[in-house]
Amino acid sequence: MKHSLPDNDFVQRSHVGLRLLSYILGFSFIVTMATSSFILFSDYKRGVSQVSHNLNQIQSSYQQSVSYSLWNFDNRQIESQLNGILNFPGVVYVYIESRNKLIQSAGDIYARTDHQYSFELTHQSAAQSYQLGSLYINVDYSGLYDDLKHKAVNILVSQFLKTFSVSIFVLFMVRQLITRRLSTMAEWAGAFNLKNLDQELTFPGNKQRNDELDMVAAAINQMRNTLKLDMIDRQKSQQQLEDTKEQLSVAIDNAALGFCQYYPNQDRLTCNNHFARQLATTQTELESMAHPMDRFRDLIRGIKGPEQRERINQLLYGRISRIHGEFTMVNFRNEKCYFDITFQIIQYNESRPHEVLICIVDKTKEHTASRQAQELAVSLENKVTQRTEELYDEQQRANATIRKLQTRLDRMEADSSSVTQMHFDGLLLKQLEKLSAENEIEATSCLAVYQKYLNISLNDQTTAIDMASCIQSWLRESESFKDIQTNTKLPFSLMMNENPGLVVFLLEHLFEQEPVLENCRQFELELRVDHDMAFVVATFDLIDGIEETPEHPHVDLSHFIVTSRFRGELSRKLVSPNRLETRYSFSLFPDQMDT
Repeated sequence: MKHSLPDNDFVQRSHVGLRLLSYILGFSFIVTMATSSFILFSDYKRGVSQVSHNLNQIQSSYQQSVSYSLWNFDNRQIESQLNGILNFPGVVYVYIESRNKLIQSAGDIYARTDHQYSFELTHQSAAQSYQLGSLYINVDYSGLYDDLKHKAVNILVSQFLKTFSVSIFVLFMVRQLITRRLSTMAEWAGAFNLKNLDQELTFPGNKQRNDELDMVAAAINQMRNTLKLDMIDRQKSQQQLEDTKEQLSVAIDNAALGFCQYYPNQDRLTCNNHFARQLATTQTELESMAHPMDRFRDLIRGIKGPEQRERINQLLYGRISRIHGEFTMVNFRNEKCYFDITFQIIQYNESRPHEVLICIVDKTKEHTASRQAQELAVSLENKVTQRTEELYDEQQRANATIRKLQTRLDRMEADSSSVTQMHFDGLLLKQLEKLSAENEIEATSCLAVYQKYLNISLNDQTTAIDMASCIQSWLRESESFKDIQTNTKLPFSLMMNENPGLVVFLLEHLFEQEPVLENCRQFELELRVDHDMAFVVATFDLIDGIEETPEHPHVDLSHFIVTSRFRGELSRKLVSPNRLETRYSFSLFPDQMDT
C-alpha cells in the first residue's frame, strides 16, 4: 500500500516488511550454508574415518587367515575370505598379487576406485618368515557421497522451509505491531497542523501495550498538548501585547510625550499632537512643512547647539544610530524651552537611515524649578551655616554634661563592684565559719572548690560558645551520670558569650554534687529560651521518696554565680516526694543588662 503526503509529495516506493523479509532470508541463507557446510564436512570426515577404521579392521582380521590359506594353497578358502572382505562398506574390488602376478581376486575390477589400501601377506614357519604377496583393496566413496548429497538436500530444504515460515510470521507480526501503527502515525502527522491540536494520536484497537511505539505516541501527544498550551499562552501574550500597546498609547497621551517619525528619503515627518504642541505649532502645519528637519535643527540654541546639530547630520548619514541628551531650543513662537530629546534609527535602506524615531519631553518647568532650587539651596546653605554654629555651641554644652554623667556612672560602677565584692566576702566568711566546725578533709575540699572558682574568675576567658554543645559534652564526660538513665531536651544550637570553664564549673558542682544523686533513677535536663533569658531545668526522679529537700553543699556559691555573673535566678525545690527539680536562668545578653 502506498501513502502520499500532500504537504511534501512523498510517495512510498518500498516496504519495511519486505526489506526485513529479504534481510532475514539472506542472513538465514548465509547461516544455513555455513552450518550445512560444517555438518557435511564433519560427516565426510567421519565417513572417511569409518572407512579407514574398516580397512584397519580388515587387516587385523584377515591378514593372518588369508596368509595361512595362501600358504596352504586353499583357493576355496581364499575366495570365501575375499568375498567376506567385499561385504565391508565401500569395498568394490579385492585381489592378491605375488611377484606381480594376480593370484586371486573378487569384486568388480572396473568399479570406480577412490582409494586403494594394501598390506603384506607373510607366513612364519620355523623361525623364518616367507613373503607370500600383497592384498589390495579398492574402496569407492560413492555411497558416502550419495549420503552427503541426500543429507545436504534435506538440510537445505528443511532450513529454507523453517526460515521462510519464520520470516513470514515475523513479517506478519511486524505488519501487525509496527507497520500498521507507523502508517497511522504517518497519516496523523500528514493531517497535523496548528488548527487541529485537539486531535489525539491513537492506534486502531485502542490497546495499551505500553511498548516503544506507544511511548513515541505518548511523547507526540505530550508534545501536542505542550504546543497547544504554548499556542494558548501565545494568544494570551498577543492579547496582552495589544492591551499593552493600547495602555501605552493612553499613557503617552496622558504623559504628554511627543513622538515623531522622520523619513529622510521623502524628507517628511509624521507626529502626534504632543510633539507639535511642545514646539508651539499644529500637527497639520508640522507634517506639511517643507524640509522639516532643517527647520528643527535651526531651532536649537545654547552652547552645545553647533555640536548637537552636527551629531544630527551624522545620524542622518547613518554614521551613528542614536542621539540622546538635553537640548536648549526656541519654539515657533520664539520662546526659550528645554527638551529631553532622543533620536533613534529604527529602519535602514542600503546602510542609510530610512526611518528615524524622535521622542521629545518638555523639561522647561523642571529646568525652571531646578534654577529656583539652586537659588533656594544657596539660601538654605547660609541658614545651615548659621544653624551649624548654633548646634556646635549646643554640642559643647552637651559634651560637658556627658562628662559629668560619665563621672557619676564610674562612681556607681565602683559602688556596684564594692557591693558584689562584699557579697562574695560575706559568702566566703560564712563558709569558713561553717567549715571551722567540720573535719579537716571536708574543709580542704570546700576550700578547693572556692579556690577553683577564684582561678576561673581571675583567668576569665570569655568567648563565643554553643551552650547546647557545652552541656552535651559535660554530660557525656561526667562519671556521676554513667549509671543513671539520662534524657535531654536541648536546642540544636544556642550561642552566647561566656567563660566555658565557669559554665562547666557550675554544672559540675550544682548537679554532680547533688545529695539525692545516689537515690536517683532518672535524670532529665532541659535547655529552653524565653525572650532574652535562657533556662536550665534539671529533674531528678528518685527511687525512694523523701520528705524535705536535702541541703546542697554548694548551693550558696552556685546562687552567687547565677545572680552576679549570669544575671539570673536559681531555685531548688521538691516537686513531689519522688521528684526534685533544680533550675537556674541566665541572660543571653549580660552586657546590655549592665548598661
